This record gives sequence, structure tokens and C-alpha cells, in this order.
Amino acid sequence: MTKKQHIETASADLDGESEFISWLTANHQRYVNLKDAVISITTSLLTENHVDFLTVTGRAKDPVSALEKITRKGYDDPQSQMTDLAGIRVIVFLESDVSKVAGIIRNSFSVDEANSSNNDERLSTDQVGYRSTHFVCDLGENRCKLPEFQSLAGLKFEFQVRTVLQHAWAELSHDRNYKFSGKMPRHLERRLFLLAGLLETADQGFDDLAEALDSYVEHVNEDSAKGDLDIEVNSISLQSFIEKWASENNIKITPSRNSTPYSSGLLRELEEYGIKTLADLKECMPDNYADAIRDIDSGAVTATGLVRRMMYLHDPERFIKKVQNKWIPSANSKTYLKRYFSEELAKDIINRLSQNRGKVRRT
Repeated sequence: MTKKQHIETASADLDGESEFISWLTANHQRYVNLKDAVISITTSLLTENHVDFLTVTGRAKDPVSALEKITRKGYDDPQSQMTDLAGIRVIVFLESDVSKVAGIIRNSFSVDEANSSNNDERLSTDQVGYRSTHFVCDLGENRCKLPEFQSLAGLKFEFQVRTVLQHAWAELSHDRNYKFSGKMPRHLERRLFLLAGLLETADQGFDDLAEALDSYVEHVNEDSAKGDLDIEVNSISLQSFIEKWASENNIKITPSRNSTPYSSGLLRELEEYGIKTLADLKECMPDNYADAIRDIDSGAVTATGLVRRMMYLHDPERFIKKVQNKWIPSANSKTYLKRYFSEELAKDIINRLSQNRGKVRRT
């Protein structure tokens, strides 16, 4: 049966629905435009407010899907009761980000609080299951005064805001084509809801971990500012130390082309070299290093290049013997070596660093 036949058949069985379907068919493109506009606005708002998100997606409900919901819900006034003809889904990583997104939505759109809900709050203390925050909105009076939004005035749309794990559960348990949906045998259904509880616990655990990491960063920054550098070297502390030093010395840290800054590879090199704490790292800082970076690299350097050069300028013999991966010095690195060592010694170091021509990269 074609989509048109579905609509005609369903409409014939429902008193008064044919008028709604005619209206929806005529206005479907407006809801498509509404969906596209809200996705664009929301993506910009999340980015501007530094909220990390996985996806912002949307759909405009077609007449067939609308008829199915009218029948299932028993709507007698679908044009006012169906508030999700355009739907936007925001997937974030952490539970705390759900609250941030909720605040942004309330500040940026006109929210119909009576028809909005938080499924998490509706679950009783002994329940686990579908968790999602829903908002029914329109674009708002002020935004709809703009020419590009005038045709969308008064149209309702729905936000769903979920974490990644909440989304995984919703897809598993609500997708009618998947084996976990519908009524299952009691013993299997119990196992499914136990897994839902594990996902909820994991959600809370990730949120707690993110908060602990933020607290650790603050602790590292405070201790570093006081000169207490007896802090283990890891990705977080290394980034804090390098970026603080760079800011104080007017040095720009640029993105690495071939590796992630503060990566496990760089941390392994530091460990092989013998650097365990930020105090150890500071001891390796060459004299007048910021001046050298400004003279040779015009004041801009990658974090990897900055740290690696610290090691072989501090003790090239130890770097050559201890650090497993050898990097062929770039032209700029050769200039650094010639600045800090005699011409003869610099030439020897360059030759020894260049001897391993296996899996090497220039630095």
C-alpha cells in the first residue's frame, strides 16, 4: 500500500481526522523548515555555551506517522494536541550537561511548561527505565519577528534531551523492530531492567568522574600557582603546566599535525627520560627557552615539540639513550641545538638523533 493509500484508509476510519491530515499535508514543509531552523539555532547555542554534545538531530513527522499516533493516543483535537510534529533530539555525554541544555532551551525558546516533562523525575524510587527530558516549545515572539522565521510563528516542536546511555536504553527498549521491545518473559524482562539500572548507575558515575576531573584540574592549577610542583605528570597536569607557562611567557601553543597533544606517546617519552613530576619537568626547562622559541619559531610551537626539545636540550645523552623512539631533528630543532651547544657537539647530537631511520617523525 502506498503512503497516499495509508493516509486515505486511515482518514476514512477517523472522524474529523481528514481535515487535520489535509492541513498537515499542506503544512508539512513548514515543519521541515522549522526542524532545520531549530537544529541550526541549537547547535550554535550549544557551541557558544561550551556544552559538549554528540549530536543534534531532528525529524518532521509525516502524515502517516501522525495518523498512527492520533489513533494510538486517541486525540480528539490533534492539531493542538500533537506538539511533536517537529522533533529535535540532543544527545550529550553527561547528566550534568542535560541540565545545562535545559537551561539554554528555557532561555532561548518559548517553553510550554505544562506539556514539558522530565521522565527521570516521574520514575518512582523503585523503578528504572526510559529517562529523557522533554520540552514543548515554539520559536518565541521576538525571534518570529525576524523575516526568516515569520512563516514559522506559532508552530510547536519538541525537544528530547538525553545522555548517550539514556539514548542507548531508549533505542533498545522502544524500537519496535528490535528484539528487546514489547512484552518479554518475566525472567528476561527482569534482566533487561537490571541492565537499565546499570546504565543509570554508569551515567551517574561518569558525571561524578567528570566532576572529580574538574576538581583535579583546579587543584593542579592552584598548587602550580603556589609553586608546589610535586604533582605526577599525566595528560591533565602536563597540559596545565605547559599552557600556564606558555601564557606567562607569551608563547602560542599550536595544534599538532600528526599527534594529539599531551598524548600517551609523549607521556611515555617523559617516563623513559625519567620525568615523574612537574618539578622534574621544570628542572629540564632550558635557560631563556621562551626567548629561543620567539627567535626560532616566531613564538608558536606545538606542545609535543616544546616538551621533547626540553628533554634533549637539557640532557641530549640521556634522551638518545633512554627514549625509545628517535625523531629526526627538523631544521628548526637543529637551530635550537646549535643555539644551546657548541657547533661540534650540536652536529654530533644531530647525527646521533638521525641514526634511527625506522619509524621516525621530524620534530
